[in-house]
This record gives sequence, C-alpha cells and structure tokens, in this order.
Amino acid sequence: MLNLTLRRKSLLENGLVGKAAIEPRPPMIDSGNRKARDVMEFPADSKQTIRFGPYVVDLRTGELRKKGLKVRLQGKSFQILAALLEHPGELVTREGLRQRLWSCDTFVDWDNGLNTALTKLREALNDSAENPRYIETIPKRGYRFVAPVRDAGSHRLIMLVVLPFENLSDDTEQEYFSDGLTEEMITRLAGLNPERLGVIARTSSMRYKKTNKRISEIARELNVDWVLEGSVRRGAERARITAQIIRAEDQCHLWAQSYDRDLRDILLVQTEVALAVAQEIRLKLEPGVQIKSKNERRVNRDAHHLSLMGRYHIAKFSQAGFTKGIEYLQRSIEIEPDFAPTYDGLAFSYLLASGWFLPPSEAMLKAKDAAMNALAIDDGLAEAHASLGIVHLRYDWDWQAAERECRRAVELNTGSARANELYGWYLAAMGRFDEAIAEERRALELDPVSPVANTLLGHVLYLARRYDQAVEQLEKAVELDRNYWFAHHILGLTKQQQGKILEALEEFKEATRLEPVGSEAKGALGQAYAVLGEYGEARKILEELRDWAKRNYVSPFNLARIYAALGEEDQAFACLEQAYRERSFFLSWFKVEPALDPLRREPRFEAMLRRLSFPV
Repeated sequence: MLNLTLRRKSLLENGLVGKAAIEPRPPMIDSGNRKARDVMEFPADSKQTIRFGPYVVDLRTGELRKKGLKVRLQGKSFQILAALLEHPGELVTREGLRQRLWSCDTFVDWDNGLNTALTKLREALNDSAENPRYIETIPKRGYRFVAPVRDAGSHRLIMLVVLPFENLSDDTEQEYFSDGLTEEMITRLAGLNPERLGVIARTSSMRYKKTNKRISEIARELNVDWVLEGSVRRGAERARITAQIIRAEDQCHLWAQSYDRDLRDILLVQTEVALAVAQEIRLKLEPGVQIKSKNERRVNRDAHHLSLMGRYHIAKFSQAGFTKGIEYLQRSIEIEPDFAPTYDGLAFSYLLASGWFLPPSEAMLKAKDAAMNALAIDDGLAEAHASLGIVHLRYDWDWQAAERECRRAVELNTGSARANELYGWYLAAMGRFDEAIAEERRALELDPVSPVANTLLGHVLYLARRYDQAVEQLEKAVELDRNYWFAHHILGLTKQQQGKILEALEEFKEATRLEPVGSEAKGALGQAYAVLGEYGEARKILEELRDWAKRNYVSPFNLARIYAALGEEDQAFACLEQAYRERSFFLSWFKVEPALDPLRREPRFEAMLRRLSFPV
C-alpha cells in the first residue's frame, strides 16, 4: 500500500497524470442500496461458462460462441461483455469500465475507445442500442445486461455427420430412396438439441456417397466427432435399414441396429435411430422431443415415395431438376395433403425458381402458399419459416416481416444450414454485412464442403464489397464443383468489380455455357462486354434476351444492368421500372448491388430507393 501511495504521488508531482486518474477507484456497480463492488472484484459464485439466448461465453478462454460456432470478439469488447455478465441486471458504470479496461498510467482517449469497443460488442451480438435485447444503455451513467443468464457448464457443441445410406436394392432407381432417407435422418437428428448437437447438412454429406475415403479422413475434413452410417434395402412394401454409430476419435463402433419395417413406418424408424444416437453420445434431448417422438405418424407409401422423388430431383439444382421435382411434390400433396415436409420442399423449390425461369408473380405466390401450408401443419418447421421470410424479402418487400420469419427460423433450429443461409440473405439485402457474413459462415460450418454454401458466402462478401475475400471463397466453390454455374457467375461479378474485366468475361462465358437458358449469367456477360467497350457484343446479348423473353421469363433487371454499363440511363431506368412492376427479386438487392453503382447518383435511383422503403 505504501508503494502504491508513493507511486501516485510521483505521477502527480511530475504532471504525468491528472488528479482524477489517481483518485481512489469509483465503484463499477451501481445497484441502488446494495453495496457497490470494486471494479476488479469477481463475485464469489462467478461462473466460468455463461449462457444467454443462443450465446455461450467462456470467461476462461475468452471465447464467445453462438449455436456452438465461434463469434469473433476480441480485446476490450470481450472484457466489457465479461464485466456485464459478472453482474447481470445491474448498472455497470462507464467510469468503472474505464478503470477495468485502461490502467491509470495509460494515456488514450478512453471515452471513444469504450464507445468503439461497445459498438463492436453489439455488432457481434446482433444487438442495438435503440432496441436492446442484451445491453441496455443508461444515459450518462453506464450499461446494464438485461437478458436472462445461466450457467452453461463445460459442454461444447458435438458435431455429427450422417453419411449417405447405401442402396442395397438391386434396382439402381432406388437411389432416390436411400438419398431421401439420408436427408430425413439429418433433419431428424438436427432437431434433437441444436445447441448441443450440430449435424452436417445434406449437401456436404452427399459428397461422400460411394466414397473410398476412410472414416478418419471424412471426420477430419468435416471436423466431426461422430459418424452415422447405414444401408437400406427397399421392397414393394417393406424396407430393411441398418445403422451404426462410429466415434471419429478412434473409429470405435459403439452401436449398431437393424430394422425391418413396413414402409408406412419409415418415420418411426428414423425416430428410433435418432433417439438411439442421442443415448449413445449422451445427448440431453430438447424438451418435448420424447413426447413428439411417441406421437410420430405413419405415412402413405405412395405419397412418401413421390415426396422423396421430388426432393431427389430438386437437389440437382438445375432447371430440369426443379421442374420435375415440383411435379413430384405436387402429386405427393394430392395423395397426402397434410405432410409438412412436402410443402416445405415445394416452397423452397418455387423460391429458387422465381426470377430464374419462372416469373415472380407465379413462383413467389406459390412459394408463400406452400410455406404457409407447411406451417399450418407444423409451426415448428424452421426451414418453412425461412422460406416465408425470403418471400417477404424478395416479393412482398416487407422488410420487417422478412426479418421476423428468418430470425424465427434460426431460433427454432440453430443447426439448420438453410435457415442460416436465408437469414444471411436478408441481412445482406439490408446492408448489415457483418451480421450477414456471420450467418453465412455459420451455415458453412454446418455445410463445409458444399459449393452452394461457399458460393452464398462469396456472394455476400461481394455485396459487402470485400472483393478479395469474395474471390478466395468463390474459388473454393469452383474447386468443389467446376460445373456449378452460379459460382462462376458470382466470381465473374467480383472480378469485374476488381477491374479484372477479361477474367470476369471468361467466368461469365463459363456460367452461360453451364446454364445456357438462364438470363442472369447472360445479362452479366452483356454488362461485361459493355464495360470492356465491346458494344456490339453487348447489344447482341440484349437482342438475345429480348428474344428469349418471348418464350421464357427474363427479368428486366438483367437488361437494366447492360443498359447501365452502356451509359444508356433512360433505358436502364425503364427496365428497372418494369422490374419494379413485376416485383423482380433482384430489387431486394437494390440497396447494395455493386453492379448498379453507375446509376446511384441519379435522382431516379434515389426515388426508387425511397419507393422500396429500405430501413435506414
């Protein structure tokens, strides 16, 4: 104590600090009549791991995780969070935070530093000062952590992959059934306890179909702890299913079981397998899972067959696949009109078809109808909420409803890659790029070797104008699947913004080769020609698109981008006006799309932004 007093006196006499900096510390906590605690004091019952909402904070390692996935939060931002969590519900003063974060002999503008650190913390938590869910500002005094907190223990997220079930039937046409069983098992397991168990999404799982890779290699590539593999032999009325659990750490086979059941009981078998897996990996089930499992229903064999066939074709992500898949799903609904997953698949199909090869006025209304039917049957279906949210985003332009539904999807199933991806779309359209990128990265962790997930993250990075990062991500997508046209398309858009117009041109050519009847890649190719000064080629593509529009849907937005690059602004805005009347989904990107930069200074551009009523 004597040495500390002498040090304070020396600092003051030499003019190195002001008097306020060496006064005795004010209390960090202001809690009315309660005794204030010193800034560095930890409560005796302080927990090392704390949970609030979807977040878990480890005070020992300095890590913040959401849904088991790490959130970037470093330095003073994390220290602020730790201080608030040590005293939830109490006022933590700004002066107390200053004393904790900056020593008395540090000469910085701590006021601005504190504001900056707090802003970064709120961004990491998707929180806001105006409508706080977690951190409330007490004007001129400090902050209060307002969300309920609880001890999270030492649990971490467990990761599992369901490898494609092997088709043991003599008929190779039965692949749709084994693939469908794999997808349904993924969905079933992902819903057990999403905050404790993460399940690799279908797209990544299916890349290991008929693989020669060892379990240890697959587990390492996907960063999983457990592997579920199995086989199925389908007959006319029955199916024989085997499944086994393998621990990735030592490839130990811990459990195996065979089931010989009526095809009408296929959902019951999936539930039995899921519950057995939960028991083997000692997973605490979410409330209600056991009750819901006991009430699992039988399905109509023919309707379920058609539903699986539909999803099998949709998974090909081609126009032909979507067209055939939609037909199968509609036939399934005619037979069994109260099976929610079929409606969910139909909603997602129409959602992606809209503006690609079906007009929004047709596809989006059908997507909304299918999503609402799915939710009327099962309101807990996360993906249907996400699809409904994207309809609100891309067609209704109801930004508030879009966020409500997309956020609800993530809350219902934090382990759904699709829910995270679609919420990321919404956030990107609103210009909330840090949040959008975080959601897409979480989706990618659940779907790590998916060219689609890698491309969607790359697209959001492109919209955020983080072009170097976007190129890196998109090149990974192309490496995963060189025939995925959308990856080439977004890579071309990104390279064009980098000024690498010749490289962009080659990417657009490849995209149009892979998707020859799509207008989106063709429009981008025409824009690239115009930027390059090849006006004849650009106008040739304009004519091709207008000719295509006589037989297929072509979004006027794809014409507008070419006219904008040609410098023909009146024509560009005429096309955008037509896109507005048709409610083209491209206008949901209107606030952030880099390709529209040549038009942003135009009063007509500002006028359309106001008509779209994007949140400020």
